[in-house]
Amino acid sequence: MEHIVGIGAFAVSNGPEDVIKTFALATCVGLVYYSMRKRAMAMAHIQLPICRAMSGNDKPSRFADICAEFLLKEMAFKHGVTGRELQISLYGGVESKGGGDMFMIGEKNLAELRRSLGRLGLIYKEVDVGGHESRTLVAHTSTGIVEVIKRPMAFHPGGSRAGGAAGVQRTGPQGPAARLGFRRNF
Repeated sequence: MEHIVGIGAFAVSNGPEDVIKTFALATCVGLVYYSMRKRAMAMAHIQLPICRAMSGNDKPSRFADICAEFLLKEMAFKHGVTGRELQISLYGGVESKGGGDMFMIGEKNLAELRRSLGRLGLIYKEVDVGGHESRTLVAHTSTGIVEVIKRPMAFHPGGSRAGGAAGVQRTGPQGPAARLGFRRNF
């Protein structure tokens, strides 16, 4: 089954054939949790750094300061996963240099998410963050592999919306986002 994660949304799955996707991470940040033991994965498409108040349609996955804990609780509740067994990876959060984001949302999203993960004692791998390329993620629950498809951002000098994919990079248990430890158990 294919799960599409929209802006501010999330998905959690352990279906052996499932694929979780999110598209065009620019200033937004993709947070991926994976448990090799349970073959369970969670993905969030984080839009904003801080939750001041949530409206009726908002989800905790929309905000960098509360998403990490929310996603951890979802994984624990749905699949019995603990924080110490998770492989955590971050994607997106393009840099403001180059004139595309005068509010520095990408940098703020990453900074707040790092703080949140640190407060929880969770260790993560910044697999593909910053820069001037949007990222589409295609994650496979059976293996933990995350494919990253990059496209140049229009605001970056030399970037083009019409440009094709800059390339596909695979991460996960067999790639750069290999097993990382944790300091505390949830």
